[in-house]
Amino acid sequence: MGILSSLFKKKKPQQELPLADISNFVKCDMHSHLLPGIDDGSESMQQSIQMIKGLKELGYTNLLCTPHVMHDFYRNSSETIISGLDQLKEELNKNDIDVNINAAAEYYFDEELTKRVANKDILTFGKEQYLLFEFSYFNEHQGVFEGITDMIQAGYSPVLAHPERYPYFVMDLEKYDQLKAMGLKFQINLLSLTGHYGESAVHGSNYLIDKGFVDFIGTDIHRESHLPKLEKALKTERLHQLIDSKILLNHQLAE
Repeated sequence: MGILSSLFKKKKPQQELPLADISNFVKCDMHSHLLPGIDDGSESMQQSIQMIKGLKELGYTNLLCTPHVMHDFYRNSSETIISGLDQLKEELNKNDIDVNINAAAEYYFDEELTKRVANKDILTFGKEQYLLFEFSYFNEHQGVFEGITDMIQAGYSPVLAHPERYPYFVMDLEKYDQLKAMGLKFQINLLSLTGHYGESAVHGSNYLIDKGFVDFIGTDIHRESHLPKLEKALKTERLHQLIDSKILLNHQLAE
C-alpha cells in the first residue's frame, strides 16, 4: 500500500442526490479544454461541438475555454487562443448553438509565466482579472510566494487550478491555509468530488470545502467521455453543499 493510499481510509460513499440546479452559482464553467487541436483537450471541431452540446444539456450557459499554456509542451500564445475561439464561435453560429463562450488560459507555473506577467501578456477572465494557473503534479515548485506576489502586484487575481490534485499539498494540508492567506483563490474540479482522480483528490476537495476555501468549481472537461461523469458529479452531496453555501464565484462571470 502506497503512502497516499494508506492515509485515506475508504469512507462511506456519498449519497446520490437529484441532479443539482446549477442555475445559480455554478452555471458558468470557468475551466475547460474545448478549443479543438490546441492542447490535450478536444481533438477536432466536431468533438468540441459535441462537448458543448453536452454541457448545455447539463445546465451550463457560459463556457470559458482555458487551454494549457506550457512552454515545453503547449506553446500557445494569446493570439493562437483567440484565433481558436473565433473559429469555434463561427462553427457554433453555423450550427445555431446558443451559448456564451469565451477564452482565457491555464498557465503552467514556470519562468515563462513570470515573463508573461511582467509583459502583461495574460488572458484573464472576469472583472477581477482572474489569472488561472497550475502547478506540477509531481514536484512542489520553489518561488511560489514570489510568483504569486508578482501576479498580485501586476494587477491580477491569481486562481490555482485544481489544488486538490497536488499530492504534496494533500499530505500537508496546512499549506492550503498558507496559500489562502497569501490571497490565492482556489478552483476545484467537479470530477474530484466523485473520486475520478483518486482518493487523494477526494480528501483534498473535502478539506477545501469544509474550510470554505473553494472560490470556483470547473469541469476541466477534456473529452466527451467526461460528460456522463460530470452528470454523476452534479448529483453528489458535496456539490449540493457547495451550492447551498453560496460561496462560489462562478455566477459572477455571467454578470
